[in-house]
Amino acid sequence: MKAVLVDIDGTLVTVTDFDYDIFNKDDKSQINDYLEHWYKSTMNAVALDRGIELLKEFKRMGYALVFLTARGQGCEKYTVKKLKEIGVWEMVDAVHHRPAHMDGMMSSLYKETMIKMLMKKWDFEWAMDDEDNNLKMMKKMGIKVLDAKVWW
Repeated sequence: MKAVLVDIDGTLVTVTDFDYDIFNKDDKSQINDYLEHWYKSTMNAVALDRGIELLKEFKRMGYALVFLTARGQGCEKYTVKKLKEIGVWEMVDAVHHRPAHMDGMMSSLYKETMIKMLMKKWDFEWAMDDEDNNLKMMKKMGIKVLDAKVWW
């Protein structure tokens, strides 16, 4: 099925800052507390209307919408809430969060790995993302890209 690969942060909503330097990396409980704080903070992200309009247009044209986010799996419930809040949840065909074993991996490497796996099911014609490395990698894979930085 023809599909659009969709990033979330910086594409559909504003980016929520993630500052690793504010906690002790050796204290696992502190890391988990901070992650939970960041996950909740993603609810404050503001909708990027142009990205949402493009999603709706792709859906009207019959594309499946496959979300691939660098958000960790612990953020899933907040992602669903946010996608409902900005009015796109009903259009979502699939959402994939970064698995724990890929934490710390460069975003473009994580996404490339996932895209190769997802291409077994989806025919990605388009991608919407805001990171230059991701956009370059997706172009190399033969996917047409829309740079979300254009509508910030």
